[in-house]
Amino acid sequence: MQSHSRWRGAGPLRLPTINQQLTIYIPTGWWKGRYSTYLEALEDSTIRVAHPMFGSALIPLMPGDEVMVEYVYNGERVGFAAQVLQRVTEETPALILTRPGPGDIRRQQLRNFVRLDISLPIEYAPGGRKAGEEEPELLPGRTVNISGGGALIVTGESYPPGTRLDLVLHLPDRVIPVEAEVVRHVPVAVVPGSGDPVQTRLGVRFTQIEERDREQIIRFIFAEHRRRRRKGLE
Repeated sequence: MQSHSRWRGAGPLRLPTINQQLTIYIPTGWWKGRYSTYLEALEDSTIRVAHPMFGSALIPLMPGDEVMVEYVYNGERVGFAAQVLQRVTEETPALILTRPGPGDIRRQQLRNFVRLDISLPIEYAPGGRKAGEEEPELLPGRTVNISGGGALIVTGESYPPGTRLDLVLHLPDRVIPVEAEVVRHVPVAVVPGSGDPVQTRLGVRFTQIEERDREQIIRFIFAEHRRRRRKGLE
């Protein structure tokens, strides 16, 4: 099975538990992307997961296909490479996958999440308020790009690295609250006399986000990449 450079070695990590939410990542092909599922059973050499869906359709994974199985363990995103062994066509469709061996589970590097260049509306405010302090007014901004682990955003305020921000991301079909930390800031040049407002680009990483919300961001990113490929835009 091919190695995947976006995974790095780790200490002993445990398999997911029965009914735990998982993500199946398909690394290549037309259906490249992440799809939600959950663990149904663990056997000596195999695992059984609910067949991932796209809308009402089964993702067309076949025996021999290679995937990554991702999940959260002790607050970290981890995963392992697996091969599809069998499709189960019962009342509840499922996939039988190879079970990872000792040491095969790896921590995932968030900086290697697939990134999408897109302008989406956001709202932001400095975080880290003390008890009793009023919530600050949310200010408008936009994304330059976004991934499952962070974003590059355009704001009207400049914040130094290390600043905590409360963000509200506006995807086309949902609103996602996120706590983030500024990791870099780049002032945007303004033509003198143009009257354009001074803006700053902030690179932020997500420090607090519900895993289901992260999955929604990732699903949106891959769906948008597929849409652009179909239109010949990528």
